[in-house]
Amino acid sequence: MIRHQITYSGNVQGVGFRWKVLQISKSYSISGYVQNLANGKVQLLVEGELNEVEAMCKKVRVELRSYWVTTEQENKPGVSHYKSFSIREY
Repeated sequence: MIRHQITYSGNVQGVGFRWKVLQISKSYSISGYVQNLANGKVQLLVEGELNEVEAMCKKVRVELRSYWVTTEQENKPGVSHYKSFSIREY
């Protein structure tokens, strides 16, 4: 089990970024969330088996490249904290 937490900055709020991430997540066996942050960034937390997590993160990176300028990623080992993938509010 692995957890990737990625923070995207750029034109990522008010453009459907979270909704598009949610749609991408439906193709993978993962859990976690995508959330707008008060500082204008978007945080993505994906957890699951390594190959599923990495594949989803790569798909988001490629499919939504026109929205983000920079990313910060933190990889965390551990157990799953979520049962599904969702959009979280502030």
